[in-house]
Order: sequence, then structure tokens, then C-alpha cells
Amino acid sequence: MLIAAIIFSCGCIVVRHKTVSEEVTTLNLSPKPEIPMSDKLVRSKKGDIIAFLPVDWFFVNVEEKASSDVFAVAVNPDYTLSAVFSSIRKNDLTDSLVSKEGLLGLARTSLNIHENKTAGAVKQVGKYSLIQSGTMSFAKYNYSNSSGALITQTAVFKSSINQYYEFALIPMNISGKPLPTQIEIDKIFNSIIATIQY
Repeated sequence: MLIAAIIFSCGCIVVRHKTVSEEVTTLNLSPKPEIPMSDKLVRSKKGDIIAFLPVDWFFVNVEEKASSDVFAVAVNPDYTLSAVFSSIRKNDLTDSLVSKEGLLGLARTSLNIHENKTAGAVKQVGKYSLIQSGTMSFAKYNYSNSSGALITQTAVFKSSINQYYEFALIPMNISGKPLPTQIEIDKIFNSIIATIQY
């Protein structure tokens, strides 16, 4: 009985909920892209968000293969990176989370969607962060479904008409060509973020 009480009390001491300040870092990004961007326009179905693609990137048609929430997919010429733009469906739970936690709640919802779609194969890498790019605000997180070998960077945001969106930059190893360096991937991610307007 005494041992059970000690284990129980130790468990209570050790178990601790993380506070928002422990989980989140804040990043201020330049509102200008770090790499050359094209005039190829990404536009949501409702027309409430736009973004631009890097030079030489192009759209691919995945309508029959992708979720109905995906409205644009683009790849780089080497097929080593893919930019995926999708909407996050509104419901009472998501609205409640966003109301309480802001974009962090939306990021948690987005990660949960990916975890559910992959039966838990997706794992978060690192911490959540909040991004300010000019007047635009985003929450960011990274995840992997390949034990950390390929890390997807994801940003979520809310449009001016209160719709929820996600932009993900996904590394791919389908072409056999080497992936860009992490510095190059970060520059591409930040540059696309810099073009998003809502």
C-alpha cells in the first residue's frame, strides 16, 4: 500500500502539463521572399487567400488522388519538394480551440488530422512556433512519418473571412535526386510564407 502511494504521489509530481510559453517559440520573418518567386498564383476555392510559387515550380493535378480539402499542389523541377495548400474544415471543436488558443489551437488540430489519417504514423518533430511575416500571422510545426528522415514543415493560418488553411512543404525521395539542403528548404518555406496574403 505504501509503495503504491509513493508511486502514485511521484507520478503526480512528475506529470506536468506544458504551458504555452514552454511549447512555443516566436519567429519574425521578412515579409519579402528570400528566393526568386514566379507569377504562378495559388488561390483558395473561396478566393480569400493567395500565394505565389518559386521560379520554375509548377502545379500538378492530383484531384483524383488527394483529399477534397487540398486545392493546390506544386513541385520543384527535381520532384524533391512539394508545396501543398489545403483548407482545414471548420467545426465546433476547431472553432472552440482557435477561440481559446488562437493559431496554436489550429496547429494542434492540423497535426491531429495528419495523425488520424496515418493511423498515428505521423510524429511531431520539435516544438510549435508562431510566425509573424509583415502583417500576416501563422503557427508552424514540423512532422515526420519516416522516423525523422523526411521532415514536413507546416504553417496554418486563418483568412480574413475566418476560414482555416494549411500550407505544407513536403520533401520527396521519388526521383532519386538529392534533397535540397535544410537551409535551402527553409528559404523556400519562408519565401512561400512571405507571398501568402489573406
